[in-house]
Amino acid sequence: MKMRMVKCSDVGICDCDYIALGYDIDEVEKNMLGHIETEHKDLLETMSESEAHNLNHRVSTFLGRSCGCGHLEMP
Repeated sequence: MKMRMVKCSDVGICDCDYIALGYDIDEVEKNMLGHIETEHKDLLETMSESEAHNLNHRVSTFLGRSCGCGHLEMP
């Protein structure tokens, strides 16, 4: 089984050392998005819906769920 990992700095959030990691890709993604929603709430509040979608897409890309082409449905 492959270890999955994504860091805040991977998705463009500077000055945060948080790393979500584990073997279950769904849990790692959930942990990272939960961290962003709680610890970086102020950042999310300044983002447009499109920017927030792109941030979620970057998390998926770093976890290997996406090829990075940007072809994820908008919420």
